[in-house]
Amino acid sequence: MKKNNGFIFYGAVAIFSIVFLAAAISINRGAYAGTVNEPIVWTIGICIFGLAAFELYKRTFEKRHAVSSAVLCAVSVIFLFIIFPSYSYEDGAEAVLEYTGEDNSTLMSLDMQSFKANEQPSMFVTRYYIYGVETAEDEQFYLVNPADGETVLLETE
Repeated sequence: MKKNNGFIFYGAVAIFSIVFLAAAISINRGAYAGTVNEPIVWTIGICIFGLAAFELYKRTFEKRHAVSSAVLCAVSVIFLFIIFPSYSYEDGAEAVLEYTGEDNSTLMSLDMQSFKANEQPSMFVTRYYIYGVETAEDEQFYLVNPADGETVLLETE
């Protein structure tokens, strides 16, 4: 690979790693209320950036390294689709309202959107969504598993 092409390619890979990290963290904290294990995302992004920085430092720009870098970038994007849970925070809210089955129930605003319990919902998801529902009689709190949408009413006194 020519030096100019190598600088352009690995510069793009470095930029990709930064965009990858920013997008993944933003999506996790926004749509998924921080339920995904972030150190995994950080590790992938830093590895990609480190690979690009090493190749830019080394300046040999071999074609086989470029192919493996491109494959690593593609696999990391596919991996994001795998680690994010099936239910977003909004999907969990709909599941809770369906679970209550009451027409006049409304979601309460809570200080936290997710909650770390004793067990993990899945290998990559470390937190449960938490919701407060106000009904005509009282207030109820629910945990929703982001991986499968299982809804559990929390017992309160």
